This record gives sequence, structure tokens and C-alpha cells, in this order.
Amino acid sequence: MMGAWGTGIFENDDVLDWKADLLDSDDIELIEETIEEVLEEEYIESDVASNALGAIEILAALQGKPGQEILNSQSNTEDLYEWIDAHKGKGKNLISKAKRAMKKIKKDSELQELWEESGEYSSWLNTLNDLESRL
Repeated sequence: MMGAWGTGIFENDDVLDWKADLLDSDDIELIEETIEEVLEEEYIESDVASNALGAIEILAALQGKPGQEILNSQSNTEDLYEWIDAHKGKGKNLISKAKRAMKKIKKDSELQELWEESGEYSSWLNTLNDLESRL
């Protein structure tokens, strides 16, 4: 997978660029826009999907249900703590959109196709199923 070094939500270049934009923002508008982009697109490009998964992971964390990548304070997620803390509890109204976006990414996206060809598909799917279970 180009620009990815693992199946984790924050283990690719696209989402880290997106995360930098999020950290510069002071509300959850970017999270909402990023999720909605998946719902609006007919064909979901891999960067759009990667960014949406990052947005949904942070949305789950805002509801008090962070995943292992955030809990384990990895170098690619530790800068999120302050932002998550400042916005805790926000975004409940986005959960149903997030669930719809996840279904779409898992079923029909460029990212799904790329992982399917990669030999690490089941590991990627486990990551997504874990996130889905926390929404």
C-alpha cells in the first residue's frame, strides 16, 4: 500500500496530513466534512477513505471510546490528546453518518480494493470492525 506502513487508522501519509489540519482547527467541522465526503462520493478515493477513518476514530474518542492507537499513545497519535480533551463529548449527532460511511468504505472504496490486493486485508478489516464496534 503506497504511503501506508501498517493497517492502523493512523498508519498512512494521507491521514497524518489530514490530522495536521484537524489540529489547526478549533471545532469538529473538519470531522463532519470528511465523513460527509464519503457519503457524497460515488467512488471513494483511498485518501478520502483514509481521512474519513481518521475522522471516525477521533469521533469515537470524543465519545470516550478511543481505539488502541490512541490509547497506546503512539508517536503518530499522541499529539491528538489535547485536541480530543478540548472537544470531548462533541459530535454525537455524527455517529449515524459515521456508521454509514464505514459501511461504504468497507464495501466499495479504492482503499478496500487496495487492501484486498495487499495480503493484509483481514488485518485491515479487523481494524475497521474494531472501530465500528465503538460507534
